[in-house]
Amino acid sequence: MTSSGMMTYQQAQALLKKIVQAKNRDELQQIIADNISSCDGVFFAELEAMVARFRERGDESSARKLKELGDYMARLRFMI
Repeated sequence: MTSSGMMTYQQAQALLKKIVQAKNRDELQQIIADNISSCDGVFFAELEAMVARFRERGDESSARKLKELGDYMARLRFMI
């Protein structure tokens, strides 16, 4: 987290990489729990860009899963 309280694009990309590479559901849930409070507009913009990249590569399954996860995280983040 930066001193301004906003996530940088690099931090958002690093977190998304950890999310995508999670070995199982428990690890994914822990990553989300540890980071949800710092997820902001930058993170969600990067998530949408990653969804678009999956779609461009024809990987609709991964795009859909990541989009659904992003929607879940947004609900967690902004309804707490």
